[in-house]
Amino acid sequence: MKKYFLLFFCCIAAVAVICSAGCVTTDVPAGAVVVNQTNGEPFTLAHEAERIVLMNSNAAEMLYVMGAAGRVVGVSQSIYDHAELGPLFPNAVSVGKWDVPDIETIGSLSPDVVIAFSTSRPLNADAIEAGGIPICYIDCYKPTTMAADVEALGVLTGNSDKAAEFVSFYEGVMDSVKNRTAPVSFSPSVYCEGYTDYSGQAKGSGMDMLIEFAGGRNVLTQEMGATSPKVSPEWLVAENPDVMIKILSVKNMESAEDQYAGFTGRYGFANLGAVSEDRTYMIRNDIAYGPRTFAGAVAVAKMLHPDATEDLSVRAVLDEYNTRFGLNVSAGQVVYPASPKI
Repeated sequence: MKKYFLLFFCCIAAVAVICSAGCVTTDVPAGAVVVNQTNGEPFTLAHEAERIVLMNSNAAEMLYVMGAAGRVVGVSQSIYDHAELGPLFPNAVSVGKWDVPDIETIGSLSPDVVIAFSTSRPLNADAIEAGGIPICYIDCYKPTTMAADVEALGVLTGNSDKAAEFVSFYEGVMDSVKNRTAPVSFSPSVYCEGYTDYSGQAKGSGMDMLIEFAGGRNVLTQEMGATSPKVSPEWLVAENPDVMIKILSVKNMESAEDQYAGFTGRYGFANLGAVSEDRTYMIRNDIAYGPRTFAGAVAVAKMLHPDATEDLSVRAVLDEYNTRFGLNVSAGQVVYPASPKI
């Protein structure tokens, strides 16, 4: 009898477990939105973001692309002053520096959320959140996380369809690059330098991802211990890369010829193959990082494999970007020298 009672009890317990598993509820309230931030951590907002403060210029561009510019009530001073981005947000006021925004100004705007860089968080983030204002960290910075970041912004603002349209465009351009460079067996060695002299772009950096994607081999390896390590002139001359790329700000690209002369004219550089064979380039930072890296991928691929990518055009993909998404970003001198193959 005891055996049958025990069997009956086990069956009842099993049914109870199964039923309870089917009735599990989450802690997410009805109407709330949940997205993954760039670092993979989840972020929950009670409802779609209707009032947004932006610290991140890349996210700013994406919010405009997906039709959410009207929801932006505040922006960092750098976005406010930006020649291309500032005018996209006529309803927004400046909340001060992107890294130390004015908490009182932010509070007066009653935002649902502040969107900031995950890699460069506001120094007063704790104080902002202590005031009851949540911060969502979404970068829209590197090619490997671009699609997920844009999709997260789409969910956060209820604009998933428009976000998906951009992702389709972005990945389409990237695929067109990959389809042309992948069959090429030779991977030229590449040295890429940031804004300051001898500040390399190593493994894990945004430019490293573009170099690898475009079929190149970065001479700066992960063993160097940083994504922007300092290198010596002697090391670089000994490495003798096939191609060299220098990143310039939009402002410095206005004097690209002088910047190029200064870069290639450094001591010992005359003996580098990248200089003597005219395979040294300047690239503008707004296509090297952020939402326009699809154009950066085209540019780098044409530097590394000009014959395989002859039918691709940096200007053409930027023009299409402007046309499809109602933008007016500069499609002019984004690479120097602007040879016919680039």
